[in-house]
Amino acid sequence: MSAIEITIKLPEELVERAQEAGLALDDNNFAAMVETELIRAQSAVRLREAMVQLQGSLTLEEIEAELAAAKSERMA
Repeated sequence: MSAIEITIKLPEELVERAQEAGLALDDNNFAAMVETELIRAQSAVRLREAMVQLQGSLTLEEIEAELAAAKSERMA
């Protein structure tokens, strides 16, 4: 894996808050933060895509009927 060196300027107050929270501002943590943000962004895209696909597929009444049916099946 190749490495890229990046210089980051952060507000002093943000650095202090991170340090107070016990967050180490080092290479490993920054890499983990970028990875976490990437996963979050990809999840948001997938969620929006799913919402578009599901939009209008069931009415509120149909959803309530499905929930009621599932509940009665569990209770039986």
